[in-house]
Amino acid sequence: MKKNQPVYEEMRSLSPYYLIISGIYMVVVTALCFALNFDYSLPIGGLYGIMISALNFLLLGKSAQSALKRSAKSANTYMSAMYCVRYLGLFALLTIGALAPFISLIASAIPLFFPRIAITVRALIRKED
Repeated sequence: MKKNQPVYEEMRSLSPYYLIISGIYMVVVTALCFALNFDYSLPIGGLYGIMISALNFLLLGKSAQSALKRSAKSANTYMSAMYCVRYLGLFALLTIGALAPFISLIASAIPLFFPRIAITVRALIRKED
């Protein structure tokens, strides 16, 4: 088994749901942008948020996989440290987005919930099957 295979398998199984949710979001954001005469920062912020969200989810999976190779106490410490690092990174990236005049902060923060929504939708669909 490859080193990151479980992480990539999970990402592959969630990617259709994540892409559908992201696509719907981008259609809505773009429609709002044109219908309400907002500037272009809304769709750019949406794309920025989707990229941050996907990166955050990938890093979560990789850190969880690395924690499984450790003892219980070491894994707990490692996951706590990685949690802090990931959220500091999210804060830094969202701060950059907030300071950039061409990125909407609200539009970039909403996609941070997409992985959780994709996991829930996938679980509901698999439960029905």
